[in-house]
Amino acid sequence: MDRVCLDTRRMTESTAVSRATAYAIFSLLISSPHEVNPRDKITDTQLPELPFDFDLEKILSDFSLNDEDSLKKQFSALFEIGDHGPPIPIREDLFLNQPAKLKEDLVRFYEHFGYELDEGFQWQMDHLSIQLEFMHFLAMGEFEEQKDKLSYQLGQLDFTQKHLLNWVPQLAEKLSVLSKGEIYSKISIELKTFLEHDLKWQEQTIKTIDESGG
Repeated sequence: MDRVCLDTRRMTESTAVSRATAYAIFSLLISSPHEVNPRDKITDTQLPELPFDFDLEKILSDFSLNDEDSLKKQFSALFEIGDHGPPIPIREDLFLNQPAKLKEDLVRFYEHFGYELDEGFQWQMDHLSIQLEFMHFLAMGEFEEQKDKLSYQLGQLDFTQKHLLNWVPQLAEKLSVLSKGEIYSKISIELKTFLEHDLKWQEQTIKTIDESGG
């Protein structure tokens, strides 16, 4: 079985950058406000026109209502502080109780596409913000690559299925119970919806071919 991209449906030239931008925005929204200032970076970002029905404006508006101190307190309370670890891990490996070979699979993805993390972030390669930044990297690679766009296209599809949608829906569910109505719960719900829409769109642009002719 082989897979090909339906170029006339994918329309990389007009869809890759907008999708990359959306992934970058979500990466900032869910990143630690102790390490970066997502408010400043998002303010300068133009909202993308996506190839499917999804509106980023509402979650960005909700996010803007939270000042930096509030974001830090909420983030720490949910994802960092706890006698036995964080109430809700924001790293795939920890969230799923360290399933066998999960991190090894992440390493293979990152190394295959030449995605390099700064030394200070290598210990948390499974952090949701980093995984979303990796999708931004792949989408931009699809836009910029001239000879092997398919590799980046399939990489996005496989990474979404194997990793992001492997745990983000569960994360959103737990956050909706522990912090219903608060900003990180809202972000996770919007992210889950975005990922589901984006996956459906990706699947519509990739076709599986049975080369055996059977």
